[in-house]
Amino acid sequence: MEYTVYRSRMDRVRDEMKKQGIGLFLAGPSSNLFYLTGYAVNGDERLFLLALPAEGEPFILANVLYRDQAAGLPVEELVCWKDGEDPFALLKREIEGRRWPVNRIALEAQIPALFSLPLAEQFSHSGFTLGSPLTDPLRLRKDKVELDLIRRASGIADQALTALINRGRYWLGKTEAQFRDALVAEMGAAGVKAWDLIVAAGANGAVPHHVTGQSLIEAGKGLLVDFGGALEGYNTDCTRTFHFGRPDAEFEKIYNTVLEAHLAAEAAARPGNVLGDVDLAARSVIEKAGYGPYFTHRTGHGLGIDIHEGASVARGETTPIVPGMVFSIEPGIYLSGRLGVRIENLVAIGPEGPEVLHRFPRNLMVID
Repeated sequence: MEYTVYRSRMDRVRDEMKKQGIGLFLAGPSSNLFYLTGYAVNGDERLFLLALPAEGEPFILANVLYRDQAAGLPVEELVCWKDGEDPFALLKREIEGRRWPVNRIALEAQIPALFSLPLAEQFSHSGFTLGSPLTDPLRLRKDKVELDLIRRASGIADQALTALINRGRYWLGKTEAQFRDALVAEMGAAGVKAWDLIVAAGANGAVPHHVTGQSLIEAGKGLLVDFGGALEGYNTDCTRTFHFGRPDAEFEKIYNTVLEAHLAAEAAARPGNVLGDVDLAARSVIEKAGYGPYFTHRTGHGLGIDIHEGASVARGETTPIVPGMVFSIEPGIYLSGRLGVRIENLVAIGPEGPEVLHRFPRNLMVID
């Protein structure tokens, strides 16, 4: 993204800081630092911070090992420290030298205790607060560049799953892990870095967060695939449930109930409603069918730089649905020890309603 995009985001955070009486925002390696600067390298035991004041020019504090990585970030000044030096004392000197008011300091939520505790000692006369309220409202609404990356990632995910499912009965006798590894490779070849995927064969599908293992994909049973990954820092997330061979009446009824709930939730995902309305739409269908106790999680979650970010699509959630939001719709029914069905798509909210970001079919796919 362009330099001006990041600076604009910082300025919007600074405007909110002024409203809340916060003098300084400190962000280490995290999704928020990526959002504000484009810096995507994981943190380690060496202090790396964006120091963003309500007034004044921000700077990056970094170990000299990261000088080259930090040099291209959208700030005018880079303050470096060497191993053996005290970066916390250096940070305090730099801030005092700029005469920034630090009565209230906001900390990025992902700063670990390894850093937050020494920061609290150095700035013992300051009040500390979480920085999330400064950034979450901004990240809720995706801009055109962000939406395009999520669309592209979702399209690549659809293509990857299509390539695997088109192998049909080839998968019989293969393990969950073999399917997962093939899907990771397929997405990776197209530029999407997959995260830890859920591939659940048979009764494992009844465990919403099943850990993919060595269970076999078998005829006469279902296969639940919950997968996604990141393209240039922005995620996709999708779930489909298949059946190898003709399913029995119960599986088919449950699948159709989940699909009906999914479509009802999608219809409710529009400006003028709140996120809780989307959850209620899905949950009402499942409860009416008699499976209410077996829908054990929220209907969805926000998504962007983080796989889960912002408000949830959950019972009682009053966050208004507005254009620019992206969230998942993923109702499910889980019968312990027997079977599980989940159908998940991402939607991007436009002025008139949801744009469905996945094109992979949602009707029950029977693999004969």
